[in-house]
Amino acid sequence: MKRALLVSGGAVLLLLAGVGGFKLIRKLSFFSVKRVELVGAHYLTPATMARALAIPRGMSIFDGTRALERRASQVDGVVEARVTRRLPGTIRVTVREAEPVALAERSGRLVLVDQAGRALPFDPTRPAEDLPLAETDSAVAGLLARMRETEPELFARVERGARVKRDVALDLAEGRLWFRAGATSEEIRHLVLVAEYLSRRGRAWRELDARFASRIIVRGAGA
Repeated sequence: MKRALLVSGGAVLLLLAGVGGFKLIRKLSFFSVKRVELVGAHYLTPATMARALAIPRGMSIFDGTRALERRASQVDGVVEARVTRRLPGTIRVTVREAEPVALAERSGRLVLVDQAGRALPFDPTRPAEDLPLAETDSAVAGLLARMRETEPELFARVERGARVKRDVALDLAEGRLWFRAGATSEEIRHLVLVAEYLSRRGRAWRELDARFASRIIVRGAGA
């Protein structure tokens, strides 16, 4: 039934294009926008996006989408948005959201934080994965983002992150990790290699310190 409806709609479209063009087509209620689809969102809801698009009543599926795309891109938490059409009356919005790397406390409530340390407008009660608690600090958030990309297993074990003067401290159940504020992915990997070496030998540690060039300092009983 749906297929037959689309075929008949296409036939009407071709007929009208031949005799009157798209000015007549835009006036048909059959081609008015009736639905908004949101694709690629984990935190944003279709209702939030529909409010932001502010689609005027009676808008045709054949009207321009550039303004809609601009409004979708301006929604807080959206990095990139693309708007396409689906006949007979659906607008599809495909988004790439800013990815949270931590939870932070702000004004007595929890917020999600992106890799730049900015609070995101997403609901923190429905995260896609467990996230560490951290400060709204760009150095802490940036380090967590690099760690999740290069060493996701270590990232999953981080419980809390904090800025300590010019450095970043990350707390795990087994101890504390120290990094320079701008620590690279390579420095993170070096620390992981040391942690794995200690684990294989059953040696406990209290702190692993990667703030020094080309070396990892191990502190704690049994190290």
